[in-house]
Amino acid sequence: MVRVRGVDHRGRVLAEDVVPHGIDPAAVLQADGHDPVWTGSEVVDGELVLVYRVRPGGRPEPHQRLSAYAVVQATFRGVPSLLLTSFARRVRVRNGAWGLPGGGLEPGEDPVSGAEREVWEETGQHVRAVEPLDLVSRHWTGRAPSGRLEDYHAVSMVYRAHCSDPAETVVHDVGGSTADARWVPLADLPTLPVLDWQRRFLPPT
Repeated sequence: MVRVRGVDHRGRVLAEDVVPHGIDPAAVLQADGHDPVWTGSEVVDGELVLVYRVRPGGRPEPHQRLSAYAVVQATFRGVPSLLLTSFARRVRVRNGAWGLPGGGLEPGEDPVSGAEREVWEETGQHVRAVEPLDLVSRHWTGRAPSGRLEDYHAVSMVYRAHCSDPAETVVHDVGGSTADARWVPLADLPTLPVLDWQRRFLPPT
């Protein structure tokens, strides 16, 4: 059994609880309105205790986001390639990771249409979503770029899409979450940083 403990800057215990299986330990404290930073661990009576320094942070606000993404493979300039995008600085991703084109759906928007629209806005490519690949559900508690503490649920639909006329990329959604778009040669994919949850959708090289 693993326990989580929240202490203030003086080491006084403010919160302590059991970490349920499959739950981020920090989320246990965040659910009670704390803003935790892990400082270490200790063993107490044979149980591992993860220690976090906490400060009041308010209860997280529930937020659900529906999104659609496309896996677009084509031969560009004679080279088998995959269409990928990089992220604007305000988007928090690790190691400058790249990702599949796609994003949030408009209220009431059909996911297939949304995936095709997002690819156009982020890369300038006309595609047709032809096959659903997977529906991915992710859940965490953390801070949005605005600083708001959120209980975040992301539901992402991933499609295989066809591009009959691959062209030079252009980002139409200026000021959005996309900084750049490229046709990346398949041979370069093994060394390219890609979002963890999307890497399994990359074609074999």
